[in-house]
Order: sequence, then structure tokens, then C-alpha cells
Amino acid sequence: MSKTKKRILCVEDHPDTCELISTILNQYDCTSAHSKADALMLATKRKFDIYLLDYHLPDGNGIELCLLIKNFDTETPILFVTGTSSMTERQALKVGAQGLIKNVGDNFIDELQEKVSKLLEDKVI
Repeated sequence: MSKTKKRILCVEDHPDTCELISTILNQYDCTSAHSKADALMLATKRKFDIYLLDYHLPDGNGIELCLLIKNFDTETPILFVTGTSSMTERQALKVGAQGLIKNVGDNFIDELQEKVSKLLEDKVI
């Protein structure tokens, strides 16, 4: 019996950041979206195990996207992965996400791997 890879939707306006996240999380099946509209289209058509959202998007922001996703998918964990100082962990939790990771700094890779792994282990289907 083959085990299928967990699926991640990485929503980030910078394709190189999605590429970096896909490389860091190479044990998962990562799909990239670079706008709120693209992310919504993918999220409504495909099943993902976790959403990774940036704050700044060309057609809105990650908070708006998080609220839209929560309208049709209340079970899948959402994690903000952003470099902005405009968003806090408290704001992320308030809109229904499971946390926030700053994609800057020395701990980024380890923190991303640990948080995603924990959220996927905790997820009950």
C-alpha cells in the first residue's frame, strides 16, 4: 500500500519564496498560488492538508484569504508564513489560523518544518 504525500497549498506573491518553501518541505506535495484569486480557485477544486499563507498578496491579503477559506473549509489548518511586520500571531489566531511564522531569520527553516509537521500530525480526517 503506497502512502500518498500530504498536500500543501503555498500562497505567496513571490514565486522564489514558494520555491524555497517547497524545497524546505520536499517531503510534501507543494502547490503554489501567487494571488488570492488563484489560491481560492485551487482551494475550492482540490483538497489540501494545510494552507501556508503570506500576508501581502497582489489582490488582497492573507487575512482576507484565510477568512474566505474558513467559509468552506473549517478543518484544514492554516499557517501564516510571512516577513511582514504588519501582522502578529494574535491576528493570525483571531482569524482562525493555527499560527504565524516569520520567513526571516536563522530559525525559519527549523520552525517551518516543525510547525508544519506538528499541524499535519495533529490533523484528524
